[in-house]
Amino acid sequence: MKILLSVKRVVDYNVKIRVKSDGTGVELANVKMSMKTLLRGSGIFC
Repeated sequence: MKILLSVKRVVDYNVKIRVKSDGTGVELANVKMSMKTLLRGSGIFC
């Protein structure tokens, strides 16, 4: 049995998030990222 699992990259929970100077988003340069699994109904069984 094979299981396909969805994963997304998110900002680590210990990092203080900085807003861009123009206010259009979050500054992602030199920020520690972590992987988050999406378990809620995302597993596809083959």
